[in-house]
Amino acid sequence: MHQLNAQNYIDAVSTRAGQTRQPDHATIELTYGCNLRCLHCYNPTHRALPQELTTAEVCTILTQMAELGVLTVSLSGGEPSLRPDIETILRHARRTGLLVSLLSNATRMTPAFASLLDEVGVSHLFISIYGATPAVYERMTGIPGSFTHFLQGLDCLSRRAFAVTLRMPVTTVNRPEVDACQQLVESRGFKFQYSLDIHPRTDGDHAPLAYRLDPDQKTELDARKLGVPLSDRDPDTCTPEEPFISCACGRSRFAVTPYGEMNLCVAFPTPKYDLRKGTVREGWATLKQTVDQARPTARYECAACDVHRYCRQGRSDAWLETGDMSACLPHFKEWAQLEHRSHVLLNPGRTR
Repeated sequence: MHQLNAQNYIDAVSTRAGQTRQPDHATIELTYGCNLRCLHCYNPTHRALPQELTTAEVCTILTQMAELGVLTVSLSGGEPSLRPDIETILRHARRTGLLVSLLSNATRMTPAFASLLDEVGVSHLFISIYGATPAVYERMTGIPGSFTHFLQGLDCLSRRAFAVTLRMPVTTVNRPEVDACQQLVESRGFKFQYSLDIHPRTDGDHAPLAYRLDPDQKTELDARKLGVPLSDRDPDTCTPEEPFISCACGRSRFAVTPYGEMNLCVAFPTPKYDLRKGTVREGWATLKQTVDQARPTARYECAACDVHRYCRQGRSDAWLETGDMSACLPHFKEWAQLEHRSHVLLNPGRTR
C-alpha cells in the first residue's frame, strides 16, 4: 500500500483547500508583547495590552477553526511564551485536532518549556535568528544580553521530537552574517532559512523599510545562497488572467490578531473582521468576499509590465506601503528588472 507522509498529506490538503476555498491553515498572533525590540519588526507596539484576547476567547477561536476544517495553526506573537496561559492554549489546540507550530525568538526557552512542547505534540518550532555575534544580534534586537539567552534557548532544543527551523530576516544590519548564521544553525543540527521580506509596521509606520536590502543585494544573496544564478531559475508563472489577489490569503489561509481581528494575513491586515462580534465561519465568508471583490485601480500596471513574471511584489506589499493594492512599488520593479536582465544575459537567444 502506498503511504503518504505527513508533509505530503498537508500539501495535498492545502492544494485542495485552495481549489474549494476552504481554509486549511491559520495564524494566531497571541500577543504583541515581546521581550525584544527588533528594529525591523512589523509589530506595532511590542507591548501586551489589556484588549488582547482572553484565554477563553483564544480557545473558542481555535475550536471554531477546527470546526471549519482548518488543519494547521501557527501560534505567534510578539513572543507567544510571554502569555501566562500558553500551556492551556497549546493543550486546547491539540485537543481540537489541530496540528500546531509555534513561532518564537527562543530567548525565553527553558528545558521545562521545551519538554512541554514535546509532551503537547507541537509539530514544528520556528525560531528567529538575528545574527551570529552578540554585537549584530543585539543591535537587531535592541536588548543587551539577548544573544546569550538565544544560545541558551537553542541548547534546550536538542534531540526534541518536533522539527526546529531557524529563520533569519536579512537586513542591512545583519547581512554580513548570513553565512555565519547558517553555520551556527546547521552545526546544531537545525534547519536554516532566510527571508528578504521586510514590511512596514501594521500600523502604517514605514520605519522597518530603512533596514531592507537594496534590490541588487537581494539578487546577489539569492543567487549565491540558492546555489544557481537567480536568472537560471524559472520565475513564477503569473498572468493577467489570474485573480487580482491570487495568493493563499482569503483562499485557503487567514490570520487573527491579538485583538481578535480576522485578516487575510499577518502582513495583509485587512478587513479586520471582529471575532468578538461574530464567528470564524462568518469571518471567513467576509475574507472571501474581500478577495473576490478586490479590483485594480488606475495605478495597476502589472498586465502591461514586461518584467511582471519576475516580480515578487504582492498585493499586501502595495497595500501596506501605499494603501492601494494596485500600486507598483519602485523597489520591487527594480528587483524584477535585475532578475530579468540577469536571465537574459545568461540565456541568450531564449525569451520568456
